[in-house]
Amino acid sequence: MKKSAFIKIGLIMSITLFALFWGVNFLKGKGTFNTDNTFYVVYDRIDGLNVSNPVLINGFAVGKVTDIGVLPDTSGRLVVELSIKNEFNIPGGSVALIFSSDLMGTKAIGLLYGKEKYMHKPGDTLIADFEGSLQEMVSIQMLPLKTKAEDLMKQMEQAIEIVNYVFNEETRDDIMASFKNIKATFVNLESSSSNLDSIVSQSKNKLENILSNVESITKNLESNNKVITHALNNISNISDSLAHANLKQTMIETYQVMSQLNEITEKINNSEGTLGMLLNNETLYYNLEDVTYSLNRLLEDMRLNPKRYVQFSAFNLGKTVYVDRDESRSKKKRENIIYKIMILQSNKSVPLKPESFKGYKNVEEAMLGGSYIYLIGKEKNIENAKLYLKKVSVDFSEAQMVEIREGKYTILINN
Repeated sequence: MKKSAFIKIGLIMSITLFALFWGVNFLKGKGTFNTDNTFYVVYDRIDGLNVSNPVLINGFAVGKVTDIGVLPDTSGRLVVELSIKNEFNIPGGSVALIFSSDLMGTKAIGLLYGKEKYMHKPGDTLIADFEGSLQEMVSIQMLPLKTKAEDLMKQMEQAIEIVNYVFNEETRDDIMASFKNIKATFVNLESSSSNLDSIVSQSKNKLENILSNVESITKNLESNNKVITHALNNISNISDSLAHANLKQTMIETYQVMSQLNEITEKINNSEGTLGMLLNNETLYYNLEDVTYSLNRLLEDMRLNPKRYVQFSAFNLGKTVYVDRDESRSKKKRENIIYKIMILQSNKSVPLKPESFKGYKNVEEAMLGGSYIYLIGKEKNIENAKLYLKKVSVDFSEAQMVEIREGKYTILINN
């Protein structure tokens, strides 16, 4: 074989080996005549970053990954070699961020320029950073939704348990029994309403009768007004003669009873609440009847026996006629006793204001046994005091009646 043939074979083999070497480096991202700058980044993990993956600045390719190796310090960290075009300067403090460049998870390195004034030189190590994978980002976004879904499932489970508990056989029986009781309650209410209507109707008739009787009494008093006035004037002129008979005190009490009767009549005409009390207690009616009877007997006795009350006369009065007295209907001499209602007892003094006593006015303060007591009302008749106590007990459940005799206070037990 000629020498030229060997030269040709050697030249072809050299060209082939050079082409193979250049092709391998090109596939690795290394050019044989590469003038790009080389930088290094140390990562704890790279999650799929490969040689030839692009290096981007704001989405623009400025280089590529040329090599990936493991540090020899047995820490397991990885060294990534970056080849960046020499026309791009990298400021100090720049960060090499590994991120997913597409939905398929292809990795790339994004350069985030720092704010330092100096520039990195080729061979410098850049700051490493890593953006979470798409799966991690989705997991982070889905975590609150997952938590809410779990809470919702727990609430649904609780609701289902409650429904199962409510609608079990025993509970259903209880619900049916409750509805039956409600139905029975409505039946009782209807019956009670009917009974109430009947009671009101009966009370109406009784009230009409009482008003008719009071009206009749009032007319009788009005027709005898002149006679009563004349008798009172005569009694006033001969008071010395009547002192032993105590007629003046009797007439004063009679006038007080007439004043009370006039007040009651006015309240009845104004439709005030006294009517209800009058329906339940007939004491006032009988007191009026006794007073009227006594007054009629007094006038009749004065007309027939004037000498009992007057010791001189300017005219002939005829013979003396005595009228038998009904001792069973006469009243005992009233003592100087007053009845009041105690609405509050306290160790400390309470301001005498209506708002301190639920709107009640004219409240009196007194001392009893070292405590402050607060009184309202003023009655000489114990029956009237009982009626007033019943009315006041609606607002003061612990109200009690107090007897005042010669300045001495005595609490009476309610009966």
